[in-house]
Amino acid sequence: MHILNVRAASLCAVTVCHVLISTSASAQDVSFITARNFVAGGSPQAIAVGDFNADGVPDLAVANNAAAGTVTVLLGNGDGSFQAPRVFSAGSFPYSVAVGDFDGDGRLDLAVANSGSATVSVLLGNGNGTFQAQRTFAAGSSPVSVVVGDFDGDGRLDLVVANFNSNNVSVLLGNGNGTFQAARNFPAGASPVSVAVGDFNGDGRLDVAVANSGGTTVSVLLGNGNGTLQAQRIFGAGAAPFSVAVGDFNGDGWLDLAVANHNSNNVSVLLGNGNGTFQVARNFPVALTPASVAVGDFNADGFQDLVVVNYDSNVISVLVGDGGGSFQTARNFGVGNHPVFVAVGDFNIDGLIDVAVANVGSNNVSVLINDTRIAAVSFLPAQSAVAGSVPQAVAVGDFNGDGLPDLAVVNDISIGTVSVLLGNGDGTFQAPRVFLAGSFPYSVAVGDFNGDGLLDLAVANSGSNTVSVLLGNGNGTFQPRQAFEAGSGPISVAVGDFNGDGWLDLVAANYASNNVSVLLGNGDGTFQAPLNFFAGLSPVSLAVGDFNGDGRLDLATANSGSSTISVLLGNGDGSLQAPINATAGSVPFSVAVGDLNGDGRPDLAVANHDSGNVSVLLGNGDGSFQPAQNFGAGITPASVAIGDFNGDLVPDLVVVNYDSNNVSVLLGNGDGSFQSQFNFGVGSGPVYVATGDFNFDGLLDLAVANAHFNTVSVLINNTGR
Repeated sequence: MHILNVRAASLCAVTVCHVLISTSASAQDVSFITARNFVAGGSPQAIAVGDFNADGVPDLAVANNAAAGTVTVLLGNGDGSFQAPRVFSAGSFPYSVAVGDFDGDGRLDLAVANSGSATVSVLLGNGNGTFQAQRTFAAGSSPVSVVVGDFDGDGRLDLVVANFNSNNVSVLLGNGNGTFQAARNFPAGASPVSVAVGDFNGDGRLDVAVANSGGTTVSVLLGNGNGTLQAQRIFGAGAAPFSVAVGDFNGDGWLDLAVANHNSNNVSVLLGNGNGTFQVARNFPVALTPASVAVGDFNADGFQDLVVVNYDSNVISVLVGDGGGSFQTARNFGVGNHPVFVAVGDFNIDGLIDVAVANVGSNNVSVLINDTRIAAVSFLPAQSAVAGSVPQAVAVGDFNGDGLPDLAVVNDISIGTVSVLLGNGDGTFQAPRVFLAGSFPYSVAVGDFNGDGLLDLAVANSGSNTVSVLLGNGNGTFQPRQAFEAGSGPISVAVGDFNGDGWLDLVAANYASNNVSVLLGNGDGTFQAPLNFFAGLSPVSLAVGDFNGDGRLDLATANSGSSTISVLLGNGDGSLQAPINATAGSVPFSVAVGDLNGDGRPDLAVANHDSGNVSVLLGNGDGSFQPAQNFGAGITPASVAIGDFNGDLVPDLVVVNYDSNNVSVLLGNGDGSFQSQFNFGVGSGPVYVATGDFNFDGLLDLAVANAHFNTVSVLINNTGR
């Protein structure tokens, strides 16, 4: 069975005279190297991307649409090339493949929709690029698309399958051990052929969008959060919609849909209203018989773009987005014979999104490496927003549920407060709302501590040896603080699930007692008595990550009294092992976690208060770190954060410099090294920096707490403008 070939044959009889869409000069800022082809299996139908051997390099899994169906796995070499395929049995006529960790062992697994056997095959990964024998689970009639998500909120991955012949979708709830419950079926439109997942009405529950190839519609089935779906809502697309993808194309914080229309040679973009409904489709031409669509920022301008494979013209069409929901004229790049599916990933680890295409007519995969040039970095002059008295730290979150990022600022005075500044969505903020915290609060973190779907605040109070928890009401206000004991002089607080029970816990760095306190969460907004673990001398900053790859959260502390970083590996039960120390610069004051060299292992960035630089410690993946590399910043760096500020998909660093009243941005090279800093002025005595997209233009902006003038400086990213 080959659904796409059958439809394409009938189409060619009436559209043989169509020609390719011409390239527009306005889209010349996207560029790909000529496609390289790699052998797959017979009739490759779909591709999924994942790191199947845990080497930090993206690999490919290809579903081969034949009677004795298989999945081929092509391990990536990290330079855009791939090893010879490894072949694993699936069901009959596999048509779609998806990736997820279905048994919770930290290794990626595969799910394959088998159109010829009415089943989904699950192949559990061994973590070395090989897979166990398939397990099969019944779906509907002729399943042709499978996606992954947690539809009942139990923390276990589930499957959703589009069934071409039974005009419905099947939800298979996961048991967390690689097996799945019996399918629950929900009606869709005529001949559903593609399914995508997103939260389309902003209720925190996953919903489903389905492209119905038998007509001109997309079905949206809102999720109830228990594994069931509501009755479909129908929205118009083009003729024979064959693929649907999800993105935020106009930067309003609501998810939109892109649909490849097989018979009308265009892509429909349906902008979301945020309540599960969508605006009337806007159509953008591509080449002949589009079969698949994917989303990515291919020119690194911070706006989402589209890539479409076109079955009868043997090209991909790239449509550059303008950030307002519109797209430039398509630019086309050649691939193999009869391309049917497109996937995206950074296959040569250069920070740019590349493209992989399954070519059913030539039994291979085309890989197109992105060589778009990248801009430097630029910010508009800082704008000041009033906070409280002696602001010490700032955190970002949506505290009133309007989809706009807000700020929470702790004010370091004897009767300490938290100021909440609600965002207007244009980079400005409303007047602060003030809530009591503890004595001399020094740090604030954000999380949902009582499981109600609303963001709460945790504040480290250095003067009262407590952590205050302020539960959110969802409208930008907070309930009165609850205080929980920590150690002596808690100066930093962070959030994570340290005992694996699904509830968020707190960890505080205690400056005066040279230790960290772990407060395990009860899931109702309260916390247990602290478990204390020795760190280094005078710890002042905390960061959370899995530094040894065992799936358990670990801690890193910046120890201002010893010029070291301490790594405390987690045991998974809330306890921590003895610290492993690594040398940083002089008086390390802030630590942040990120993958700075693209090897899939977490690294550390440390702001060194007295040496005027940033130390980068690359992780070895076993809990140890390489010797620090130091990069210049400003005078007395006080805080460091990680983000992609110039849109090249490579992590950069931003450092606030207390005595030079500026921030330094160090652009990353992708290998763990950084370029010379760009400096931007802020307020007086800056002490902390946080990142967020405050004006919804797709670029990361900065919020800086200024201790001297009781303000927060907001720097709007202007890169490429």
